[in-house]
Amino acid sequence: MKAVFEKNALVAGVTPALSSVSGRNTMPAIEGVNLRCEEPGKCVITSYDLEKGFRTTIECEVSEPGSIVINGQKLCQVVRTMPGDFITLEIAKNGVAAISSGNSRFELPAIDGKDFPSLPDLNGDRGFEISQSVFSAMLDQVMFAIAQNNMRPELNGAYFVTDGSKLTIVSCDGNKLAFTERALPIRDFKHDNAAMDEKFIVPGRTLADVQKAISDVDEPMYIKMTLKHVIFNVGELIFFTRIIDTKYIDYKRFIPLDGNIFVKLDSDSLVGALERAMLVTEDRALGQAKSPLKCKFVGNKLIVNSTSVTGRVEDEIFTEKIGDDIEIGFNCRYLLDAMRACRSERVQLTLKGPLMSMIIRPAEDDPDNHFLFMVLPVKMVR
Repeated sequence: MKAVFEKNALVAGVTPALSSVSGRNTMPAIEGVNLRCEEPGKCVITSYDLEKGFRTTIECEVSEPGSIVINGQKLCQVVRTMPGDFITLEIAKNGVAAISSGNSRFELPAIDGKDFPSLPDLNGDRGFEISQSVFSAMLDQVMFAIAQNNMRPELNGAYFVTDGSKLTIVSCDGNKLAFTERALPIRDFKHDNAAMDEKFIVPGRTLADVQKAISDVDEPMYIKMTLKHVIFNVGELIFFTRIIDTKYIDYKRFIPLDGNIFVKLDSDSLVGALERAMLVTEDRALGQAKSPLKCKFVGNKLIVNSTSVTGRVEDEIFTEKIGDDIEIGFNCRYLLDAMRACRSERVQLTLKGPLMSMIIRPAEDDPDNHFLFMVLPVKMVR
């Protein structure tokens, strides 16, 4: 195999492939990136750790067709540091990959592309189209509440529900819950634009990779499904993953519907106060645990304060409140993550008691930004 690549194109193809390179040191093939140059002018770049994968196609000049696998981390480091605008990749008879540009030359171990694991069907048997900007906004509102390595596998992903006319995405890590919904024509382009009714759980790690690849533009992307996998097509980039094959939690049961205290306030004002409070609440000194954030809703004011061994902070925010005064405590990081995800100038906080979860919604109805966040409180020491 021998091919010449434009450096920027090769870097752009290999970098996202690292997201699906295995780090478990179990199989050399899944620790690497597969470069397959079997068609004139094209190289297919693939990575696959047997759970999630990535594929893209870039242009190149192919002198000798072939397929190889090179350690992904090493390959990315090498191509990034090459001095010229073009990189030549050539496989010697001893199986060593020679990577050269200008006067620089690297040699890396390589294995035959035939040893790379077989991929699932990436065409999908059903699927729908969605704007990148819409999907990006929805992911921004649920990623903060996806668990990391939770004992319950369903909490490590986001729950997708389609019914033909809207897309709903839900995430919950046990301390925070995020719900976002958009009215969209969810039509199955594989079956004569029939309404697509599906429920599936996508691992958070894959959604984080997709989130990096999409942008706030109205260009379309495609979400396709098979029996066990979900595939995200973003231009020339393809991300795919196994669906988390279990039932999602009955999240609606955890959302309190009988709140009787309603507070409207400016989102940026609260975010600013929380960011300042983090300077105190996140401080750990002399073995002390994180300090809780105290939120006291009195009249038309929200008084935010926290005290730790390293200092004290207090902020006041103007509010519009209906209902009784209340004092409630939160983990500052959890509340700040939720507020940063709002994408709304004003929010409404709904409360019932100091030990009941607080609900965050947009202050005014907005069909293009329909969300609900829930944050659990913490007990405060008097």
